[in-house]
Amino acid sequence: MVMATKKGEIKKTPLDRFAVVRSSGLIAMDLEPGDELVSVVMATDKDDVIIVTQQGQSIRFPVSSLRAASRTSGGVRGIRLAAGDGVVSIDKVIPDAFLLVVTEGGYGKITALEQYPRQHRAGGGVRTFKIVEKSGRVTAARIVTPKQQVMLISAGGMVTRTPVKEKDPRQGISTQGRSTQGVRVMSLDEDDRLVAITAFEA
Repeated sequence: MVMATKKGEIKKTPLDRFAVVRSSGLIAMDLEPGDELVSVVMATDKDDVIIVTQQGQSIRFPVSSLRAASRTSGGVRGIRLAAGDGVVSIDKVIPDAFLLVVTEGGYGKITALEQYPRQHRAGGGVRTFKIVEKSGRVTAARIVTPKQQVMLISAGGMVTRTPVKEKDPRQGISTQGRSTQGVRVMSLDEDDRLVAITAFEA
């Protein structure tokens, strides 16, 4: 399990450390004061993972660069955050896939993973979304494949379903470069915001 916290800490712990779980639960990570666990992904040392932040930064690095840690230990720096920024997700890189990034204002896009260079962890990463006033901050990100469908969920309980890609370019989610601001993927009421996404095979 590779875990990521809002303040940019990450930790790798072998899954067999959780083979026996008490009814009261087990400690999975020692968090710093004011920090919180935001995302967990299953991966091996042969994989790369990618972290995405609220202000539109991302960093891709190999899982093998992380030392395996005990359940009760803390993490190490995964990405260097700017003031006011926070991590929203960590996901495993897979072949021929895209990174889907969406914002609280209902904007989003997919970008080919080949545009994200492998880097050393703990750096500032690269731009993955150009944040503007109408888009708002990044709220969710996920690795998706062209054959999947995506569900977008708002804080007010609204749900939209769309294909990742279709033969008709007018359908599906817009494919754009890393440093662009995306297009509207969900229409929202004035007091609503996009908060979550999930992907599945159609």
